[in-house]
Amino acid sequence: MSAPEGTVLPLTAFKNGVIACAPTILGYWCIGFACGAIGIISGFSLSAEMALTVFLYAGGAHFLFYSLWLAGAETLAIVTGVFLINVRYVLMSSYLARFFKGTLLWERFIHGALLTDETFGVAVQQAREKGVLGFWWFFGLNLSAYLNWVIANFVGCLFARLIPVQFSQGLMFSLTAMFIGLLTLNYFGSSYKKYEILAVILSCALFSLGLLFVNANVSLLLATLGATSLVTAFFTKRVQGSAVL
Repeated sequence: MSAPEGTVLPLTAFKNGVIACAPTILGYWCIGFACGAIGIISGFSLSAEMALTVFLYAGGAHFLFYSLWLAGAETLAIVTGVFLINVRYVLMSSYLARFFKGTLLWERFIHGALLTDETFGVAVQQAREKGVLGFWWFFGLNLSAYLNWVIANFVGCLFARLIPVQFSQGLMFSLTAMFIGLLTLNYFGSSYKKYEILAVILSCALFSLGLLFVNANVSLLLATLGATSLVTAFFTKRVQGSAVL
């Protein structure tokens, strides 16, 4: 049975989504493998690490979680930090929502739950070309990314469990190295470097000031919220001013 004119069969659309995910898979394996290995090295069990992998589907949030946990941060600080680093997905989902014409609520929930930076980029290109995002295409894209992420984490966990303890403990520097690498890549790939530098400087100043009144965890949260809010407001005002001119 052939597909009606102007439509694509669900299985075909799903396969096309899987194919569209292929260029991003290496990235999931690199970050996922590192996440799994560092999780085991940090003292988490295989089951705990895999549970975190399945339910916290975000590489940056993973590394932040490990850093805060090892630093002895309070639960509220960890939860808030993870929330702040993932809040960008609300904006991404809001942008893509207009391309889901006739999509059911539960289908949109699945799209939002499985969305990543990489699948967002692929989806934006698809949306610009087609003007709409079909459920099965996007599901194939997101599911492929998610499964590769989970498998890569599992392989990383096995690797960390097989290597000698003395050697694995010497790899603790990799957590800091990974953060520096991600920060460097993000900085050089950004089009708004001056605003990011301003946010860093402002957050450091607010953090130092906050230490005079509250503990380090609370000061860090307040500094992050304050700096990002102020820089975002300043950036928005500049953009609106340029648009008027």
